[in-house]
Amino acid sequence: MLMHHTDKRRISSWLKDLREKQYIEWIYQADDPIESTKPAIYYLGLNGIRYLNTVGGYNTGELRKRYTESSRKQSFIDRCLLLADCCINLEARSVSGNRTYAYWLEADYADSNNEYHFLAESELIRPPLCYVKTDKSAGIIETTYLVEIFDTTTPRYMIKKKLKGYIEFLDSNEWEGGGGSELPIVHIACPSVAELIYAKRYTRKLLEDIGQENNEDICIRFATIGQIRKLGVTGKIWEDI
Repeated sequence: MLMHHTDKRRISSWLKDLREKQYIEWIYQADDPIESTKPAIYYLGLNGIRYLNTVGGYNTGELRKRYTESSRKQSFIDRCLLLADCCINLEARSVSGNRTYAYWLEADYADSNNEYHFLAESELIRPPLCYVKTDKSAGIIETTYLVEIFDTTTPRYMIKKKLKGYIEFLDSNEWEGGGGSELPIVHIACPSVAELIYAKRYTRKLLEDIGQENNEDICIRFATIGQIRKLGVTGKIWEDI
């Protein structure tokens, strides 16, 4: 997709060549009759990291993290695949029509030159994905979304801490309006319906505690990870508090 080529044989040939030259590596168990039916997961290899380092334009700290890709836990891999699905969905929705989407991952806004770098400097939040929807059907209207992911390994105390951080962020003056002057809409992805209900209840309590339960400017919505994988991050899946 990144090379805009749909010939599966040519893509497979390119991937094989990149693996042999150690630009990429993969997670794939060809000898296992069950695991071999699953798609291979690719990540940057040693020469790929070196190449990006010579090209420039990439955050040094983020590139250094790539050296530990081979030892990543499954929860981290699943999280990255979910973010990749979100980005693919955003790009697919921008192909035609009056709505376009632009997105930035945490590694992108870590760059001091990025317009959303203030998110990296915030002590309250660190969203893994930030995207802007531009609607040209009625003038140019931009809406910014911050996406946070809670998976099955996220403990309750961390869920509480992050939700409180988003509430405090939206209630403060930290938002610098990268995609417009209005506050961003926060999307919280939960691993299950039970966790979604818990997150909604706790968020409602946080808003009540600061007297902002009726503040229409603060918008936090919820969906399950399964819904995002099925219908995409731009799908009609998000529930209000």
